[in-house]
Amino acid sequence: MNTLKLICSIFLLTLFLTAPAFGEELTLEELNSKVTGFYKQQQYSTAVKYAEDALALARKSGTEEEVATALKNIGEISTHLGRQTEAETYTKESIAIRQKLFGPDAPEVALSWRSLGFTYFLSEKMDDAEMCFQEVLRIQVKNHGEKSVEIVPALQRLEKFYKYTKQHDKERALTERILNLQTGPE
Repeated sequence: MNTLKLICSIFLLTLFLTAPAFGEELTLEELNSKVTGFYKQQQYSTAVKYAEDALALARKSGTEEEVATALKNIGEISTHLGRQTEAETYTKESIAIRQKLFGPDAPEVALSWRSLGFTYFLSEKMDDAEMCFQEVLRIQVKNHGEKSVEIVPALQRLEKFYKYTKQHDKERALTERILNLQTGPE
């Protein structure tokens, strides 16, 4: 019986700590904080509920950038929940908004392209995934330059993609490029 009391107490405490007080609405910042927290804990079913609330609030009273961020968040969570079609829809809308706000070469746009690439990768749409990861790299190169170490994460993502898809010539070329950026040419 003590175990049952403990489980009920933990459940009620969790409910109390994660739910707003009766009649209290969370701000967009608070909702996004909950989304991030539950996402990091891999509690995607809970995270998506807060993400949907954040999107609704952003659409109602937020900026376009807040809407784009909420869309990207729901897209990433939907991907982890195995809802690739939803994830693709949300993330594409996020890309469109961010391109309109910041232009096609903005770092914010690259974040959404990366998310879409991950969604396509898990959906086994490898041509689409590759195109997204290449777009991230293109944006990084445009913003930081061909010889900047800032482009290494984008190169590494593409390198891992090529390794997974057994495109070994492309993988080796990127491995060499990454090493040259990290250590300088020999």
